[in-house]
Amino acid sequence: MARALQDGRIGVVPHESTLTVNTAWDLGMDDRMAIWFFQVVGAEIRIIDYLEGSGRGIPDYIAEIKQTRPHYIFGKHIGPHDIKVRDLSVTGGKTRQDVARALGFDFDIAPKLSILDGIDAARNMFQKCWFDKEKTKEGLNALKNYRKQYDEKRKTYLNQPYHDWSSNGADAFRMLAVSLDSRFRGMSVDGPDKYEKARLRGLRSSSSPVAVLG
Repeated sequence: MARALQDGRIGVVPHESTLTVNTAWDLGMDDRMAIWFFQVVGAEIRIIDYLEGSGRGIPDYIAEIKQTRPHYIFGKHIGPHDIKVRDLSVTGGKTRQDVARALGFDFDIAPKLSILDGIDAARNMFQKCWFDKEKTKEGLNALKNYRKQYDEKRKTYLNQPYHDWSSNGADAFRMLAVSLDSRFRGMSVDGPDKYEKARLRGLRSSSSPVAVLG
């Protein structure tokens, strides 16, 4: 995160109206729901928006997205494996994937990797990400606070994440990373990586990073 700030990859990253918007979800029941909105151009992953909440189901979030973001042309919707679980009490025996599909959101399932492999994928992807500072503020805060679990007895950090409010935003980001790292490379669109070129021009002309990109 510090490197992204230093490189100027957290600033103004506007929605490109001619490109599709993809989403990556972490699905909770009583837990929080987290959704990243992103566009891929060349090697750039432009993260343009974020939505998080709790106590609501997929139909409520899809309705909110359609109402508040009608200008987005959607491409891929990425969800975790538990989106395929059937729940009699919540969805009448249908999977949440079935419910979403009936509402026009056809989910692809993210590759099922271990949490640690997913974290590695997210670390590797991070250098290619450009974040809109205002619209992804909540998600960025979750990523900043995502951390390892601490063992009080041994006075050392365990090799597994601590589960708290930041986990959902981080887990949704992990779904994004493992998907782009394998089957979803096809979401890339041919075109110049203009943000990276602008950053490099700024570094050549000045010692300070490019803070805001248009």
